[in-house]
Amino acid sequence: DVYAGEVTDKLPDYLDFVECDYNTKYGWEVESDGKTIKTSYLSKENGTNKKLKAFDRAHDNGKGSGLDSQDISVLCKVNDKAPSNTNIINVAEITKYEDEEGKEIEKDVDSEPDNVDKKNEDDDDYEVITIKTFDLSLLKYVSDVTVIEDGKETITETGNTGDPKTDIIPKVEIHRKKINSTVVKFGYKIKVTNEGDIAGYAKEITDYVPEGLKFYEEDNKGWVDEGNNVISTKVLENTLLQPGESAEVYVVFRWINGATNLGLKTNIAEISEDYNEEGIPDRDSTPDNKKTGEDDIDDAQVLLSISTGLVSNIIRYVSAGTVILVVFGIGIFAIKKYVL
Repeated sequence: DVYAGEVTDKLPDYLDFVECDYNTKYGWEVESDGKTIKTSYLSKENGTNKKLKAFDRAHDNGKGSGLDSQDISVLCKVNDKAPSNTNIINVAEITKYEDEEGKEIEKDVDSEPDNVDKKNEDDDDYEVITIKTFDLSLLKYVSDVTVIEDGKETITETGNTGDPKTDIIPKVEIHRKKINSTVVKFGYKIKVTNEGDIAGYAKEITDYVPEGLKFYEEDNKGWVDEGNNVISTKVLENTLLQPGESAEVYVVFRWINGATNLGLKTNIAEISEDYNEEGIPDRDSTPDNKKTGEDDIDDAQVLLSISTGLVSNIIRYVSAGTVILVVFGIGIFAIKKYVL
């Protein structure tokens, strides 16, 4: 009969000891390095009820019924520095043996205490934790533009995909004499992608309609007007996204006719409710907080202007760099013609 006088646990990177009553109950103490913890919870000093009785061959059924055991527990926390898809290996070892009198035993029949760094024996063991993250991202982009003038409908695909390096800002020029009769619709795609390791749902998506554009229910099946230029949809609430998978929703806004309602219109959408069976929060975003910079929120822009009268309702596609070059070119032309 013996006691496990001391048990040592060596915490790996990304795993931290938690100071709490639970760990105090089991007598854990943290060493100076901050990563080694020890307990004498199973020593004789803490009670003869902690004794490990010798193997009872007479009452063993061949399945270990003659073996005695004692349990201890420890609570640790995975810290925020842990990368996704990482295996954390935690090792524990008996570092002191005690006989029935509580005196230290230097060696058992097949193991030496406190030598796990040199040799793996049956007085030590390890457990592997696999770090998995939940991470849904959202991209929003203008996919098409519809212009209706004099009863004629023209639909133009933008070719946008949600890539900020290649996406372009659609520009619509309204004929100055047809401002009140021209209908302009902007179609947006909202793409939700599972960038984590855990399957989950985008239960709700919220869209903030920019000033100058308007939501019409007849254009948008599955969307609900929440008021105050806020709309939402739950069309993806039952769509389980496995890691790497994506799903899209579509929304349309109409331009509110008016000679002063021109310029750049920025539309924002975000994931306002998510869910996974593990109950793990999104790794880098908080739903429904309208915080720019997180990857569960994105915006898309459109541009409207009055045409010169020579060209009507032609949809142009511009990026910031293109706009600067066009303005610069017109300026040079004017200088040459009217100044020089």
